[in-house]
Amino acid sequence: MPRVWIVNPFDPLPGDPEQPGRYSSLARLLRDAGCEVTWWSCDFSHRFKRRLDARAATEACRGERIDVRLTPAPAYRRNVGLRRIVSHRVLAGRFERQACEELRRSSAPHVIIASNPPPDSAAAAARVARRCGARLIVDVQDDWIGNFSRMFPRGLRWSAPLILRPWIAATRAAYEAADAIVGVAAPYADDPRRFGRRDYRRLVIPLGIDLGSFDSAARIGRCLPGDKPAGEIWSIYGGSLSRSYDVLTVARVAAEISSRRPNVRFVFSGRGELESQARCILEGAPRSVFLGFAPFEDWAATIARCDVGWNAVRPDALVWFPNKIFYYWAAGLAIMNTIPGECAEWVERTGSGVTYACGDAGDAVRRFEELIADPQRLGERRIAARRSAGERWDRRRLYEPYVGLIRELAAGRGAAPCEGRPTHT
Repeated sequence: MPRVWIVNPFDPLPGDPEQPGRYSSLARLLRDAGCEVTWWSCDFSHRFKRRLDARAATEACRGERIDVRLTPAPAYRRNVGLRRIVSHRVLAGRFERQACEELRRSSAPHVIIASNPPPDSAAAAARVARRCGARLIVDVQDDWIGNFSRMFPRGLRWSAPLILRPWIAATRAAYEAADAIVGVAAPYADDPRRFGRRDYRRLVIPLGIDLGSFDSAARIGRCLPGDKPAGEIWSIYGGSLSRSYDVLTVARVAAEISSRRPNVRFVFSGRGELESQARCILEGAPRSVFLGFAPFEDWAATIARCDVGWNAVRPDALVWFPNKIFYYWAAGLAIMNTIPGECAEWVERTGSGVTYACGDAGDAVRRFEELIADPQRLGERRIAARRSAGERWDRRRLYEPYVGLIRELAAGRGAAPCEGRPTHT
């Protein structure tokens, strides 16, 4: 039986009230494919900034035949700050020590899958893989080095490589040790080339969605804005209200549209530092509502009642294919998109929406009004969105090449370099 370790401290574990993430779905698919799965996570919830109930998490995972190891790490309150950086550094060191102790007591894994970020844990996983002879997959979901570099004032960006040197070294070490790189979007799968690595197995597997879990949640959840009157059009922005996202443009569109279209409602779901500015823009606009964070069932039920979803991300955020768009597709929403490249191509290819210029409220208003002007055409886009979720983005289908790669590596095959175009099912 292939033994697989997953090293990721962020994603919700089985039994968590949040929606199943990438690694929860992958762990279940590997289990169903006959693998023995151990998930190395953290005892601190990144999402809720509190300690996990270790006993409940362990029992929930055991009930699904997934072993979990919860490594203790220092708490932090903010997503960006020194305390979080220290927490991840401490977590990586403790994981490495715990993993080495486990290797002395039990059989070594055949494959280790390490998420990047965080880079410290990915580098630690690389050292553990080298120690026990396991194959290593680095799963790239974000570009922390690029994102943090852009936070430096322009006059000080020259210093970013010096200050971020530990992350750069850790990322390089993980990439150099990897037998394969999997990216949630093509630019992430190409990231090792920035660090001089070119001869690697390369696979692009977007985040996708657990469609069965979403549909079940939408059926039992409560639509938070209440009943939807006949003839109304509901538009939703779901996710962080932070500077990486074009949420203020969505707010400006909502303020303008609500002044002359009484049948259009705008829903904002999530929290972040831009919430107060968005509320100021929308002051006096009666057709807008802020939900904050919502339980997954209620959030799923709410977006399932909506018509349009805003995939509004700033280009400098380096977010190429985020979670939210897959949930929009699953809910059958027409898409208002800002992300260029691969994401825009799939919005067009699926016939599910349009792309507007990020930060340009005028362009966004025009494209939104075009999107909702013809009810029949809007309905066709919504049908196309839901169809794409079932045919392309359901993780049970989307992750088949990922599971196949893991099984190949576990069997000692598939080590030859593989360059080329991104791979989607």
